[in-house]
Amino acid sequence: MCGISGIYLRQNKNKEKLKEIVEKMNQFQIRRGPDGDGIFIDESNGLIFGHRRLSIIDLSGAGKQPMQFGDLWITFNGEIYNFLELKKNLEKKGYKFTTKTDTEVILALYAEYREESFSMLRGMFAFALWDNRNKKLFLVKDRYGIKPLYYYADSEKLVFASMVKAVIESGIVPVQKKSDAYIGFLLFGSVPLPMTTYKDIFGLPAGHYLEFDESGNKKLVKYYDFLLAFQNKEKVDFKNVKRKISSLLEDSINHHLISDAPLGVFLSGGLDSSAIAALAAKAKSDKIKTLSIIFNEPEFSEQKYQRLVAEKIKSDHQEIKITKNDFFDSFSEIFEAMDQPTIDGVNTFFISKSAKEAGLKVVLSGLGADEIFCGYSSFRKAEVLRKIQNLPKFLKSSLDLASLFNGRYQKLNYLKNSDILSFYLSIRGLFMPQEAAQILGVNLSEVEGFINELRGNIETGAANLRPVDLLSYLELKFYLQNQLLKDTDFMSMHHSIEVRVPFLDHPLVEYLSSLPPEIKLGGDINKALLAGAVKNSLPQEIFSRPKMGFTFPFEKWLKKEKPFSGHWSRHWAKEVLNKFN
Repeated sequence: MCGISGIYLRQNKNKEKLKEIVEKMNQFQIRRGPDGDGIFIDESNGLIFGHRRLSIIDLSGAGKQPMQFGDLWITFNGEIYNFLELKKNLEKKGYKFTTKTDTEVILALYAEYREESFSMLRGMFAFALWDNRNKKLFLVKDRYGIKPLYYYADSEKLVFASMVKAVIESGIVPVQKKSDAYIGFLLFGSVPLPMTTYKDIFGLPAGHYLEFDESGNKKLVKYYDFLLAFQNKEKVDFKNVKRKISSLLEDSINHHLISDAPLGVFLSGGLDSSAIAALAAKAKSDKIKTLSIIFNEPEFSEQKYQRLVAEKIKSDHQEIKITKNDFFDSFSEIFEAMDQPTIDGVNTFFISKSAKEAGLKVVLSGLGADEIFCGYSSFRKAEVLRKIQNLPKFLKSSLDLASLFNGRYQKLNYLKNSDILSFYLSIRGLFMPQEAAQILGVNLSEVEGFINELRGNIETGAANLRPVDLLSYLELKFYLQNQLLKDTDFMSMHHSIEVRVPFLDHPLVEYLSSLPPEIKLGGDINKALLAGAVKNSLPQEIFSRPKMGFTFPFEKWLKKEKPFSGHWSRHWAKEVLNKFN
């Protein structure tokens, strides 16, 4: 895992100036890569790449970046889990390799297949690749948006980095706050990509690449669409479903365990992280290290389940207690770690800090399981909510939804509208449009205009999905990409920790997306398909316990300091907004 940065200037090609700029960007991202840095300068083309290295694969100097392969250069952040398979195939075609890195494989793959190579990569990645022969710069991001990449581009230059703050640190892009972004934050709890809190600085969306050529032309291309997996339903052999899932999970874990640096597992005590820990313990020849957070507050403690799992899989287990004082002592540093405003990520901040103190560099997480296995309670309500939404207008207009759904249920008023985004906001919405307008001091029409614009970013084909599939697709597109993954990256990299997410291995995601909803929701146990895949590897108590999520006693801690009403996330959102706006 690393921090990348760079600039491409079509006119001003002052070598020393270019170097100075990227050195500043590099230094700003030092926490993302404390093990070394590198710079590549192509003065004749006005191009410079920066790289901060967190050594994970091939710890030798051979893995230093930016890296060259013929007339190609790359600065790369992430992991390619199928690089050994790709390398073998490329060697058969005559390619020679001088390192043991996945980075070199990306370059050779592009040399052979050009843009088609991006969809052949299995992993989490964000990289910039310079094709000197064709005078093209590519910014490329993985299928589900696991790794971040931000950029500014006009007709004369392109500036990019792993962090929005690092793009600004370049000092050569206009810095103008974008009010729409704060509307998005209040509606969702995070800023929806490709938007950022700055005008003309964008986040590269999942499954896309940006092409920028020597004439200043830029082209955003979608190379992967995870909607297709939901549309292409497979003919299911019910007898083999669990066997297939078990096989895909084991294969994903085996690939995600590839590391030359110390590796462990975040163990919350829930099914998702416990499944990852059990599968990792089975795959490794030596003891897997597990890391858990505990609290003084018994209602938030999952210690019982964490210990049951650790004992069952015989892991090298470590517990870290987090107190209210730890939370408030880290307040300023938590906000420092936020690259963009969000209501999530504090839990990842502390567990990543603990992982670093435990001597780890790589940690596996159960992130993504709820989205693909339909684990949230909202999945079981999706069918009913969509039916209400699709009632004839005259029936919906006769319903006084405002009186039926007030207080904590007021977001169900979104069901008055029939569009997909309204369906999703009725489930994931944080503040109502009128509340967001009031908090920000803008007209309600501005908030409604933002919502209308966002509606246009949802693929039209999604409307034909069944409600459960639709919700799973939207969770991948919005909640997972814009909040969970983004926040996990911010907070973990602040502590120089690489977090891997085996549940987001694309063969697994695609297979689960292709299954009929009734299979994923079937059974008395939540996420029965996942439970079935690991039922012999975990204590029975893990399957029968109530779903809790990876939560902290935030509400209890915050209320003691400053009493408030309503859900803690709404209060926290206002705290975050004050820090950023």
